[in-house]
Amino acid sequence: MTATEPPKRRGRPPSGGREAILAATLELLRERGIANLTTREVAARAGVSDASVYYHFGDRAGLLQAVFEAGMRPLEYLSALPDDQHDRLEVLTGAVTALDSFFGEVLPVMFAAQSDPELRRALAAHIRDRGLGPHRGVQALGGYLRREQTAGRVRPDADVDAISLMLIDSCFGRAMRKQMLPEAEAKLPTLERIVETVNRLLG
Repeated sequence: MTATEPPKRRGRPPSGGREAILAATLELLRERGIANLTTREVAARAGVSDASVYYHFGDRAGLLQAVFEAGMRPLEYLSALPDDQHDRLEVLTGAVTALDSFFGEVLPVMFAAQSDPELRRALAAHIRDRGLGPHRGVQALGGYLRREQTAGRVRPDADVDAISLMLIDSCFGRAMRKQMLPEAEAKLPTLERIVETVNRLLG
């Protein structure tokens, strides 16, 4: 090393790099897919060293799993749906907004994993081991609506689990179209219209 060269950094990478790496990975997945995703490009986009990616995530599978986990943060709303009386339209709007954000974040990861058998197995194992999946959303939304039903604010003959799955699948479908056919979104009912219609059907 010459006198003009900066000393090499040793030890733990600087704080804040992990979130930058996750954001850069998601951006690159949306732009290019998994085939052209390299840790070098992720590091360059995040403004960190290539070694930082391996330090925080180990490999590409670990990186995708971490991006998937980060995308689940909006679902925290569903884990805290109220037990007492609230404006149901407001609660349902908050729920579908959280779901819409969740699918917008995780679908690029899921699409990417499908094109790589090793990554697909790793992500599937990650989801299975943590008990993740649409059933979690049905349990949360269905539980809230069932409490409303018990309190007499939802029709007694309403299948609240089926309605919950319909709302979840509406958000999933919208996120899919944004990924594949973004121009079609303007021709379809908005989430607001869907929620208002479901709310009226609940009684």
